[in-house]
Amino acid sequence: MSKYERYKKQSVEYIYPHKHCKKCDKMIEEGLTYCSECYTTLQEKKGKKWYKFKNKKQKSEESG
Repeated sequence: MSKYERYKKQSVEYIYPHKHCKKCDKMIEEGLTYCSECYTTLQEKKGKKWYKFKNKKQKSEESG
């Protein structure tokens, strides 16, 4: 046995590239970061945050 045969890779299995959702760990497509369910919840949260910011801005303008 040569020194190169000793280090040859023994398994021939190929693992296909895949990606998992950052929140729930479901398998998703390569181009996405979150699954559809988690993405919708994130969008709802973003809307709520923007609404809070908007209200704060209006209150400060009214009092100032």
